[in-house]
Amino acid sequence: MIFSFTRRRVILPMLALFALLGFSALWSAAETPEEQKARVERIEDAVLAPCCYTEPVSRHQSEIAVKMRLEIAKWVAMGKTDQEILDAYAAQYGRKVLVDPRTLPRPWMQWVPWLALLAGVVAGVGILHRWRSRPALPPTTHGNPPTGVPRLDEEDWM
Repeated sequence: MIFSFTRRRVILPMLALFALLGFSALWSAAETPEEQKARVERIEDAVLAPCCYTEPVSRHQSEIAVKMRLEIAKWVAMGKTDQEILDAYAAQYGRKVLVDPRTLPRPWMQWVPWLALLAGVVAGVGILHRWRSRPALPPTTHGNPPTGVPRLDEEDWM
């Protein structure tokens, strides 16, 4: 009887400690609304709109993209993981609905067309400046040869 009483005195505090640790782990694992919003935005950027596969759901304005944004927010609130949500969309629409990071344009790529346009404008201005700065040729008189040039007669041609 003494052994069971001592065992209870040890086991009950340990169970209380484990329960407290378990609740604290659950409490710390719960997401704040800001964290949920960040997850929703990250997932919306990772899924392409299945109507055209050109823009992520976060930017696309089609009816299906709006529906997908609502679904993603609902699933995040329900506690589904990012991978579960992405797998659900891949199963429904195929793997091409997922954004592949290797196919995203690099940040510097947005500047290439503007730099090419700027180089073309600079080259065009340079060419126009050179054309305008050339000296004009002296005017020629029609029918009369310029002075100092010998005149060739018709028999010299034949």
